[in-house]
Amino acid sequence: MNFRGSLLAALLVGCASAQQPGSSVSPASDTAADQVRQMERDWNDAIDRRDAAAMERFLAPTYFLGVGVQGQPLHVVPREAWLRNLAEYDIQSYSIDDMKVNVYGNVAIVTMLFTQKAVVGPNRQDRSAQFFITDVWVRHPDGWRVAERHSSRPEQPR
Repeated sequence: MNFRGSLLAALLVGCASAQQPGSSVSPASDTAADQVRQMERDWNDAIDRRDAAAMERFLAPTYFLGVGVQGQPLHVVPREAWLRNLAEYDIQSYSIDDMKVNVYGNVAIVTMLFTQKAVVGPNRQDRSAQFFITDVWVRHPDGWRVAERHSSRPEQPR
């Protein structure tokens, strides 16, 4: 089974065994959620520093960024292109405004609101905004790795 097939199987098994509302959460699940929460913070700090060498600690071999923009097709940035872009991603400030971590066996899903003041590329295009981000983390033999990041801008209040 390939990596994506393994990820799908883990998600399906995890969803089937997910905690029901009102049920207790096991200490092992709390520990895994805490580990992933800290990895998420550490990863975002490394992105802020543009630390390409540190990315080996965080990114799965098949990592990609999926970006959703209203009215446009899904934009997928593969791992190698994402790493190249990291050098030109200048974050002046960022904050994780809210974060939720759910662990389903060997898969963890992080959803968060993330605000940044940033520019990217040689033309220094403004990328300042609040984003809704979903990160899919998979437990590998050597630890948790982020397999996918999905990013979009939340809807404006009405």
